[in-house]
Amino acid sequence: MKVIRNFAIYSAMLLSLSAHAESLRCKGDIVEVGDAKIDVYRKCGEPVLKDSYCEKIPIKIKQMDGTYNIVEHCENIDVWTYNPGKGQFWTNLYFSEGKLREMRYGDRVETQ
Repeated sequence: MKVIRNFAIYSAMLLSLSAHAESLRCKGDIVEVGDAKIDVYRKCGEPVLKDSYCEKIPIKIKQMDGTYNIVEHCENIDVWTYNPGKGQFWTNLYFSEGKLREMRYGDRVETQ
């Protein structure tokens, strides 16, 4: 049982490390998670598609009587989609508060 638990912990650590290793190459520059939106724009130019959505984040507020109220805060997430070239993967960049927080890859680009 201990071996299975240790394996699960080790697997989770590897997954979190690989998530931080994401990058996108644009015109010889590398874009990484944590980069400012303006830096991504300077390196990669205009994306093929821009979108945004509201991500609801619960916030616990302690009341005078010691109980908590939960309210939802809307965090605006901007999504920029880039076509890195034939044979590469469509790349979606997710921005929060002006910083790149995540990259997700889609299908391979078939034509240029």
